[in-house]
Amino acid sequence: MLDWLNDDQRALRDMAATFARKEVEPLAVQIDREERTPDSLIAKAAEFGLFGLYISPEYGGAGCDIVSVCLVAEEIAKASPAFAGALTVQMVLCPKTVEILGTEEQKRRILPKSASGERLIAYSQSEPAGAANISAHLTRLEPEGNGYRLDGAKLFCTQASAKTYLVMCKTRNHEGKEGYGCIIVEQEAEGMQVLPYEHKLGWRGTNTGPISFNNVRIEADGILGDVLNGGVMHRAANTANVLSHAATSLGCAQGMFDKTLEQVKERRLYGKGMSELQPIAYWMAESHAKLTAMRALLYSNAAAFDRGALDPVMGNVCKAWIGETAFEICSKLLNLWGASGIMDVTGVNRYMRDAKAKCIAEGSSEIHYAIIANQLFHGVGSLVAPESVGR
Repeated sequence: MLDWLNDDQRALRDMAATFARKEVEPLAVQIDREERTPDSLIAKAAEFGLFGLYISPEYGGAGCDIVSVCLVAEEIAKASPAFAGALTVQMVLCPKTVEILGTEEQKRRILPKSASGERLIAYSQSEPAGAANISAHLTRLEPEGNGYRLDGAKLFCTQASAKTYLVMCKTRNHEGKEGYGCIIVEQEAEGMQVLPYEHKLGWRGTNTGPISFNNVRIEADGILGDVLNGGVMHRAANTANVLSHAATSLGCAQGMFDKTLEQVKERRLYGKGMSELQPIAYWMAESHAKLTAMRALLYSNAAAFDRGALDPVMGNVCKAWIGETAFEICSKLLNLWGASGIMDVTGVNRYMRDAKAKCIAEGSSEIHYAIIANQLFHGVGSLVAPESVGR
């Protein structure tokens, strides 16, 4: 499988597997239990250059392709889907949005620190009234003097312990025209408040919480891209992002499968090995077949994206189907652990919880299927859902 990978991609995958085994796996249960990623692990990831994988070399990154990013995300997710999910936001969505939309000054100011892991970036779109339906969003950027004023509130801000925030909001320019933009806000900005983190079902290693803006002053250099359409222009970054998150779902299911396979090989039931019981052998074989199909779907589309030949809606197909299938696999395999599977001490039930969280985070499956349906019936694919679909 994946025998078409080049030498650099294979080496990066092997490096990520070693990093996951030595650095992530020993902390995986702790990350889930304490609902935080240790600073030491973030520092180790920075040493390995993981934060800068998808950032161009001129801004301090490695300039890798999305296939390479997905390989890394999959390997790390085998050990901790929660940490892998947090990492993909920092590897792909946030820095690539800046790189696509930003001015040269903004890129020079933000991306080198992002690539080094020195400054984490958060991405904030969801709102209480709107979810992914931006027409219902209430957070607004209004002209004020020679700058702007930002007011509103956001929910479920990913990586809410970050220092720099990319905030999506309704906008109005100085000529009175309205649009939807992407705003750079620093955590220390007067009037910005990061509220207590949420406790979540899964993906616990990523801080998630609400933030609010009360008369926050935004200068002209705080606008990312065009003030009227910066919030909807970064489609390439979003497509790369959903592919990388599909990779974490794949890695999550593969990690659960690998641990369950070891359990099945070693455990005996009713006087014989578990693998000799036909229903159990069937479930394992079925899970392996699904994992093979998931991997083929993901990497064929990731390779097409790198060639510039991917229909963007296929990113939504990967995110939705791989995410849902990963949860099905994790849920079924958990049954093979019996009562020990629901005990935290074994550390396997987190895979099922993380897999379910991934079906909702970064756009629920229903949002992605709504986008696919929009493409099917109207020939229009967009990461902004056409109607209000909750997430």
